[in-house]
Amino acid sequence: MDKSRLVVAESAVNAIANIESSWQRCRERYDFDRDAKPSLSSLTDQEVVAHCEPFDPSIETIKNELEFVQSTLRGSNFCASFSNMAGIILRYQGDRDNDEELKFERPGTVWAEGSVGTNGVGTCIVERRPVMVLGKHHYFRAYSSFSCIAAPVMSADAEMIGVLNVATGNSRVTSETFNLAAGLTMSTAERLSNQLFVNHFVANSIIKIRGNGPAMLLALDGDQRIVGANTQARHRFGPIAERLNRTTLWDLFQNTPEARDGIARDGRFAGLRQIDSEALCEAEVVTPRLPAGKRVVSKSPAPAVLREHTTDVIPSDYPTIEQCLGSHPRQQALSRLLHRVSGSRLPILLLGETGVGKDTLAAALHREGDRSAKPFVAFNCAAVPDSLIDSELFGYGAGAFTGAKRDGNVGRLKQADGGTLFLDEIGDMPLPLQTRLLRVLETGEVSPLGSARTQTIDINIIAATNNDLSSAVADGRFRKDLYYRLAGVIVEMQPLRERSDIVDIARRLLASDTTAPYAELSPAAISGLEAYPWPGNIREMRYVLQRARRICENGIIELSDLLLTNLVGSTAPNGAVPDKASHPRQALHDAERQMIVGALAQFGSDVGRTAAALDMSRATLYRKMRAHGIVAQKVVRA
Repeated sequence: MDKSRLVVAESAVNAIANIESSWQRCRERYDFDRDAKPSLSSLTDQEVVAHCEPFDPSIETIKNELEFVQSTLRGSNFCASFSNMAGIILRYQGDRDNDEELKFERPGTVWAEGSVGTNGVGTCIVERRPVMVLGKHHYFRAYSSFSCIAAPVMSADAEMIGVLNVATGNSRVTSETFNLAAGLTMSTAERLSNQLFVNHFVANSIIKIRGNGPAMLLALDGDQRIVGANTQARHRFGPIAERLNRTTLWDLFQNTPEARDGIARDGRFAGLRQIDSEALCEAEVVTPRLPAGKRVVSKSPAPAVLREHTTDVIPSDYPTIEQCLGSHPRQQALSRLLHRVSGSRLPILLLGETGVGKDTLAAALHREGDRSAKPFVAFNCAAVPDSLIDSELFGYGAGAFTGAKRDGNVGRLKQADGGTLFLDEIGDMPLPLQTRLLRVLETGEVSPLGSARTQTIDINIIAATNNDLSSAVADGRFRKDLYYRLAGVIVEMQPLRERSDIVDIARRLLASDTTAPYAELSPAAISGLEAYPWPGNIREMRYVLQRARRICENGIIELSDLLLTNLVGSTAPNGAVPDKASHPRQALHDAERQMIVGALAQFGSDVGRTAAALDMSRATLYRKMRAHGIVAQKVVRA
């Protein structure tokens, strides 16, 4: 049974830690009083930045997975977070409407079990396996209104490096919805761990081997020696961790011409037979090995903080400027203009709804411009606390403030010298810093905080926002002179619902995800993609397709696999997508429907097995299916 399904599989449930041992530690080791007020400490913004540094190369991958989880559970009062092994929340993603309800789930809060008792993050760190803590199962009564599910995140070396946690303060959440959240949390933590593995061994061939449980990943060098193995592979092949760089693939699998031919190809094949058990495994080459001395850039939609391109090999399926803007004649004319100015010192301002791909277009502009061999530095003005924007953007000298790095920080502006600085969410930059940025743009000089030394820089600025800057200027929230300084070329990006190349975008997103099995879109799924309004634009489509690839069968994504709210099996008479209901119970209604559709897809519309997996009678499942307008194509009365 594949743990990537959105329903908690039996194997996944068995892997969840029993919290009785945590309660015993709370009583005997920590000497806690259940009725006492727990001591939940919180770090300063500067301290959080320091704890984030070890994760800088992976922070965009972590952020994308948190957005995926929170987007999938949108409207159900869930938030998602990533914590390090000290129990400190480093990244958080949630609904603004639930901010007060989940005020404890914030970057900097410390959820160590030895401080706050049984909880998802802290207990997962101690147990080293998934933990589910429902309401009153928290040791301290003060947290009895919260429920959470936490799962370990593993490094490329199969060491636990953090925790993915999904929490809710909604005491009325249904067991079905929480089961959906639990399965999603564990599958996402596994996918995040595998993606970190792929990112680490980006210059090697990576073989994904499928069996009855989670996928096993092996990284190979040019001589097919095993140089890396993920957690699942180490569990399966035992002492392989002690023999890395000495063991070849053919020490584990039979060396046949068919197997060697499959390894040489990039794609799925079935033909690896284990030497010890004779079992035939389905395998897939997910990352082709590059020539020595070459490497590929990350395929993350948001560029890394600092990415050098001098020796990079750019994947051919990386979106071009034309692909980012679409095929409309007006957009194509804009593409030609951008090609002429890209790489110059003429600033570019990208406008558009959230999720349309402004960050992807910014990366394409740098990659295809005259500065492509120089650094591309991305800075999100809304993702950094106001108190830290100054030091992170402009830099600071040694000892500039408490908690500062010993040697200071050069800042994003200096890091981008000679290349491109991408200022995302520029509309959220505080007014005092707008003044400092304007001076830098006009003089080409930057003065780090706490330093009397002025540095000269040469950068190309690309700014982006989903805010109405004209209104912000009129209201006095954004400087007019900075607006005109940034608006050298203004690019208004189309929302996905207005684009005519939706299918091409979907296929490109599917091709760019190398962490999941190959899948194609059925005609019905294509129609669904074209009919859906995509309020979250390309970002939402990416998450929908990632999910669909993991729940579809036989490599074909059907309409039901998309799990599009109010679209799967229920379009309006004229083919349009109905508007989402505004009733507060609609979110739970939608989550229950998605859960049932996903379970039916997993079990091949076998109602008996689906009902058993969802812990309900067949009569109850039939009633719920009728209520949601779900029709199973095949019914097996087991």
